[in-house]
Amino acid sequence: MTATTDDPEASPCQRVAAVDYTQHFGQEGHARKLASLRVLLSAFTGVPGIIGLHGGLPPADAFPFTEMSFTLRDGTKMQISDPAQVAAAQQYSVTLRGYPALYEWVKKHTWALHSPPADHDIVVTSGSNHTIEASRQSLCSAFQGPYNPCTMIMSLLMDKGDTILCESYTYPHMIESLVIPKGFRVQGIETDGEGIIPGALSKALEQHTAQGGKPPRLLYTVPVGQNPTGVVTPLHRRQQIYAVCQKHDLVILEDDPYFYLQFSASSMAPRGLHNLGASYLSLDTDGRVIRLDSFSKVLAPGLRLGWATAAPALLEKLIFHLHGSTLGPCALSQVVVASLLQQWGEQGFEQHVKDMQQGYARRAHILHTAAEEHLTGLAEWQEPQAGMFAWLKLSGGIKDADEILDKLKEEKVVVVPGRIAHCEGPRPNFACPYIRVSFASATDADLVEGIRRLATVITKFEEESSASHANGVAHSNGDARTHVAASNSNTEHGNTENGNSKPSKDRSVQEVVHDNEQMSLNDAVHTAADSQPEGC
Repeated sequence: MTATTDDPEASPCQRVAAVDYTQHFGQEGHARKLASLRVLLSAFTGVPGIIGLHGGLPPADAFPFTEMSFTLRDGTKMQISDPAQVAAAQQYSVTLRGYPALYEWVKKHTWALHSPPADHDIVVTSGSNHTIEASRQSLCSAFQGPYNPCTMIMSLLMDKGDTILCESYTYPHMIESLVIPKGFRVQGIETDGEGIIPGALSKALEQHTAQGGKPPRLLYTVPVGQNPTGVVTPLHRRQQIYAVCQKHDLVILEDDPYFYLQFSASSMAPRGLHNLGASYLSLDTDGRVIRLDSFSKVLAPGLRLGWATAAPALLEKLIFHLHGSTLGPCALSQVVVASLLQQWGEQGFEQHVKDMQQGYARRAHILHTAAEEHLTGLAEWQEPQAGMFAWLKLSGGIKDADEILDKLKEEKVVVVPGRIAHCEGPRPNFACPYIRVSFASATDADLVEGIRRLATVITKFEEESSASHANGVAHSNGDARTHVAASNSNTEHGNTENGNSKPSKDRSVQEVVHDNEQMSLNDAVHTAADSQPEGC
C-alpha cells in the first residue's frame, strides 16, 4: 500500500529543526519514569532460558478460558485456541508498546498510510481520550481521573495555568473533563469551512509573544470530520498551519478518530484506504506531530483501543505514563483485535472500512436530503463529507439554540446545542445559534422524522416570535396614543416636558410611535450584541 494523498503536492514540509521535547515537557513530563517493576518485567519477558521469579503474574493454568470463539457479521467464525494467545489475552499487558502482533500490524499500517518523514514510533493505547490527558500531564500537571491518550499527552506537556490552543468549537469532553478541571487555559482559534484559519493562529501566537507571557505549547485539532462541525481540513491548509507551528515551536496534537470515516455523501462511493488524504503526520519533518488513531469508530468503542504515533522522546514518556497509570491497555482486546486483523488481512480490513464508509455516506445523504426538504430557509449547513455530525446554524429569529430545547423535548427529538462544544465551555449567558446533529446511529426513517420535527419546532418558534413582536408593537402603539392624549391635556394647561418649549401637541402620533418602536429595536440590538461571544 502506498501513502494516501488528496493532492500531488502532498510532500513533507521543509524541516526547520527537530523538536526538543525537553523544552516542552511540563513538570510531570520531566518527572515521569518507568516504574522499576515494569522495567524488570518488560526487560525479561519472552527471553529464552529465563527463570522468572520477579513478576507477580498469575499462572496460565489459573485462567478460566481455554479458547475463544467469535462470529463475525458476515457469518464467518474466528477461533482463538492457541494456548499462548489465550493466556496472553488473560494476562497483564507486559510489553511496553503493546501486544506484539497488534503493535506490528499497527506500525506497518500507519507507515503505509502516512509515511512519516521524521523519526517516529508507535504505542498501542487505551483509546484517544486516554492519550490526550497523558500528553497534557507530561506537557502539564498530574491527572487523577480516567486515562486516555489525549489525557496522557496533556499531562506530559502542560502545567496548571498553561494555554492550549484548539478550534473555537471543539470536542466537548476534552474541554469539560480534561482542560477545565485541571486549571488549564484554553484559547479558541477562529475556523471556517476548511478548519483552523492560519492567520488567526498566527495572530493568537504573536499576541502571546507580545504580552511576554508563557507561550502555548500545544495545538489540539480534530482535522477530519471535526467534532462538532464535521469540517475536513484540506492539505494546503494543513501545510500552512504546520508552517505556523514551526515558526512558533508549537506541538500539534492530531486527534483523528474519524479518519477512516471519509466519504462522498452525494455519490456514496467509498474512499477505502487509498484516498483518505494527507495527515499532519505525513508532513511532519520536525517530530512535532503527535497523531492519535482509534479503533473506536472503525471497529468498536467497547474495545477501548487505539494507538499513538510520535517522536521517540515524547513516546517514551507516553509509555511511562501509560504503564504507570493502567499497566497498559486491555490485553484481551489487543489479542482479539490482532486475531481479527490477521484473519481479515489488509484486503479484508479495507473492505470493512469501505462498508463503514458506505453506511455513513448513506446516512449523511439521507440527513442532508431531509434537511434540504424541511430546513431550507430555517437553517444553514454544509453537506457532511466525513465523521458522524452535521453542524447547523439556526435562523428563524433563534439567537441561541437553548431557546428551543424544551420544544424539541416536547417533539421527542434531541440535538446538541452548540454552546456545549465551545472551547470556553458551556456558559449560561452564551448566545449561540448552532446545533450538532448526529447521523451515526439513528435509523434512516428516524433521521428523516427527526429533521422534520426539528423543522416543526423552528417554524413554531418563528411564528410565536412574530406574533409576540406584533403584540408588542400593538401594545407600544396603545401606550403611545395614551401618552399623546395625556401630553395634549397637559399642554392645554400650559405645561411643557423636560423644559422643551415645543409643545407636545405639535408632535404627531406617528412620530411618537416611531420613536418608541426605534427605542425598542435599539434596546434589542444592543442586548443581542452584548450577549454574542467571539466566534458566534
